[in-house]
Amino acid sequence: MDRRKVFWGSVLCLGLVTTGVGLAQDGLWARHPNLAAAEHFTHQADGALLAAQQANHWDLHGHAQHAEELLRQADREIWAAARDADRH
Repeated sequence: MDRRKVFWGSVLCLGLVTTGVGLAQDGLWARHPNLAAAEHFTHQADGALLAAQQANHWDLHGHAQHAEELLRQADREIWAAARDADRH
């Protein structure tokens, strides 16, 4: 996979998630601060993975990309948990 595509895809994904967090913080996250903290940590971890990829010249044998996918999955699950908790 082209390193530039991976880099810009990661930047775009992080930007979109950050924008969504900014819009939702006043409502959903204010009511569920522990889930908000967990979601914040997934974003920090994603940033750290991007830094690790850059530091290692993108040569992490696909493990960082797999970790990014798992972080995105965790982020979706945290959002789902917050929405479910909000319904009750």
